[in-house]
Amino acid sequence: MSLEGNTQQFRFRSIHPKVLIGTASDRYAGWLGQIYSPQKYMGRIKRRTKRVGGKSFVEEVLPVDSVQEYFEHFGVLELDFTFYAPIKDNQGKPARNYHTLRSYSQYLKEGDKLILKVPQVFFAKKLWQGKVFATNPAYLDADAFKRQFYEPALELVEPWLHGMLFEQEYHRKQDRPAPSQVARELDQFFSSIPQDSRYHVELRTESFLCPELFHVFEAAFIEAAVQSIGKEVFQCLR
Repeated sequence: MSLEGNTQQFRFRSIHPKVLIGTASDRYAGWLGQIYSPQKYMGRIKRRTKRVGGKSFVEEVLPVDSVQEYFEHFGVLELDFTFYAPIKDNQGKPARNYHTLRSYSQYLKEGDKLILKVPQVFFAKKLWQGKVFATNPAYLDADAFKRQFYEPALELVEPWLHGMLFEQEYHRKQDRPAPSQVARELDQFFSSIPQDSRYHVELRTESFLCPELFHVFEAAFIEAAVQSIGKEVFQCLR
C-alpha cells in the first residue's frame, strides 16, 4: 500500500524503519472506526466517570486486548498509568499497575515497543496531597525506584520495553531550584540506579536546558526531551 493509503487508514507502523509514531495511552473508545474495529469490542467497553475542573464526564475504555489492533497502526505505545503509582508497593507486593501491565504483556508480539512513564513519586520533589503540594520523601529514592518500578517492569515487559520516561515536575518560578543543584541531585540518583540506555528525561523548565544537566545525561547515556511550552511537541536533543 502507498504511503498516502497507509496514512489515510492511520497505519503508521511501517512508515519508515527509523521512524516510530505512537501515542500516549491507548484504549480510547473514541478511536472506534479509525484504529479499533467496533465489532470486536461490543459489550466489552467499560464506562467510568471522571471529574476535571469540578465537572464530571463519562470515559469509555476498551479492553486491554485492543492493544493488538493498536500495534497494527503504530510502532510504539507510551503507557502513562505507571506515572501515577509504582508497579509494586513498599512491601514488594504487586500493586494494581502490576496486574494491568501483566495483562498488556499477554497481547504483545515481537516488534511491539513500549515506553513506560516512571512513577512521579520517584522524580517529583513535591506531590499533590489533599489541597496542597507536600514534600515527597521518596524523591530520587534509588532503591525504591529499583524495587518498585525498574525490576518489576523488566520482569513483566522486558522484551518490548523501548524506553522509561522520567517527567520533570513543573516548578513555579519562586520555587525553582538552581540548575546546578538539580544536576548534583540527578547525578547522584542516576549513578545509584541500574545503568540502562533506555532512560529518557522530559524537561519542562527552560533554565534546565544547560550544560550542567546535559553533562549528567551524557554520562548516564540518557536521552533528553523537551516539552515546548503550549505545545505537545518533543524534540530530541542528543
